[in-house]
Amino acid sequence: MRKTRKFLLGPAGETNYYHVVSRVAGQELLFGGEDKEVFRIILLKQLKFSGLRVLAWCFMGNHFHLLLEVPDKEGALNGWKDEDYIKRLKVLRSEWSTHQLLGEVKMYRENGHSDGISEIVERVKDRMFDLSKFMKELKMKMTMAYNNTHQRRGALWEGRFKSVLLESGDAVRTVAAYIDLNPIRAGLVKDPADYRWCSYAAAVAGVKGARQALTFAVMSKQGVAWRTVVAEYRCLLFGMGEERLGGETVDGTGRWKGGFTQEQIEEVWAVGGKLSLAEALRCRVRYFSDGAVLGGQSYVDGFFEQKREFFGSRRTNGGRQMRSADWGELRVLRDLRKEVLRAARL
Repeated sequence: MRKTRKFLLGPAGETNYYHVVSRVAGQELLFGGEDKEVFRIILLKQLKFSGLRVLAWCFMGNHFHLLLEVPDKEGALNGWKDEDYIKRLKVLRSEWSTHQLLGEVKMYRENGHSDGISEIVERVKDRMFDLSKFMKELKMKMTMAYNNTHQRRGALWEGRFKSVLLESGDAVRTVAAYIDLNPIRAGLVKDPADYRWCSYAAAVAGVKGARQALTFAVMSKQGVAWRTVVAEYRCLLFGMGEERLGGETVDGTGRWKGGFTQEQIEEVWAVGGKLSLAEALRCRVRYFSDGAVLGGQSYVDGFFEQKREFFGSRRTNGGRQMRSADWGELRVLRDLRKEVLRAARL
């Protein structure tokens, strides 16, 4: 794992939350509906194997967003036996490499070769509850599936994924809404419920896992009635007010703009104004991909103290005010100064 990736890991011994983004090489619009469905299936299987949970997601034509919950590995695996790891490995038994590995397990058992089984168990353990390994496998498997379907070779993704560490509560809720608003920013639909490949649409359609995930993302707890959750979440998603008609989709049909033009954004700033939180979520927000850590002042300061050696002696705290919109109590680790908000690419 690279040094910068280790730097961005959340506190040890805790459940951590990350917003991750990955784009295709050249940012070409490669993924159609069938490709997105393949990605959904791969993602769900990889989540079940790895032990991570996705709270919000959106698959677009040239990138994807995931809001991931990563439990503390040591705590999550406490009490696991060798058979538990082999059972978890069977989640991926349809894959050729895993099929071969399970064959080795069977052979070792027949031969009484316990050391061989222990070695495989350690390899499985290493892959679980790990954000970087999860993303590496997810992207690799999608590359293989896409290239095989489209008779294509070579890299599919544009380098490594981006990630931002999030505090539970306001930061997780805000980023979940930002993710579900992707199809609105792109002008693909008027309501994210109409975009099949996002978490809000899945939850509205009645998918139990999606509702449970969004319930936690929005309310920071489970057991809240869905009608209460969806009412609060829709207020954040649609807080901007009336949408504006304009432009065309790639197939020539009319579409609705879900965000501002860059000129409109700059007009607000020119008179010293700020966008509301709901308005800002209709823009492309660099804080959510390049801000490193997002949360309240004490949370970001706590991360700063843990990583103090990475910063210069003149910096005394971690939390920085976020610019150009009313972000409430949210703070960010990186003090971004340019292009904090950009109009969506419509």
